[in-house]
Amino acid sequence: MRIGVFGGTFDPPHMGHLELASIALESGLIDRVMFVPCLRHALGKTPAGFEHRFAMCKALVGGKDNMEASDIESRLDTGGRTLDLLNALGHEFSDGNLRLLAGTDIYHERDRWYRFDEVARLAPPIYVERLGADPIPHKTLAAPRMVSSREIRRVVSEGRVPKEWITEAVAAYITRHHLYGYGT
Repeated sequence: MRIGVFGGTFDPPHMGHLELASIALESGLIDRVMFVPCLRHALGKTPAGFEHRFAMCKALVGGKDNMEASDIESRLDTGGRTLDLLNALGHEFSDGNLRLLAGTDIYHERDRWYRFDEVARLAPPIYVERLGADPIPHKTLAAPRMVSSREIRRVVSEGRVPKEWITEAVAAYITRHHLYGYGT
């Protein structure tokens, strides 16, 4: 089983995330995509609570073949270190072949990552084009549509739900839990 590890804040998860996962699956490079919301933001931002972001990831992938959401970060508290996450996933899925799904912007930032060379050894990256990022010397997958979590949060805070950017299930979760200032 080849597992694409798709980590992120997912604040909230949206159609761009879903399209990226589908593009990666259609490439034939992986058999499954695992959405892994971070417990804490690596750059100190304060996203919605982990339990909400994990539940929204589950809602996003619910019923989709070969996609799942993992709460492993809540059990590890790695401090955002991808290397620790991949080591833990390697133990959990000992028969799995891990691949890191990463935007091309990550390639240019790999010197800022904790021991990126080991990350790449444990889960060789599958790079996805990122609009605005410089080209890289690796084969890349096509970019999904550009959707901004920040813009979604802004629109929701105004009392609107941008259903063109999020799934019905994620929209229902946001409104039911009054996330991002909805209904306040």
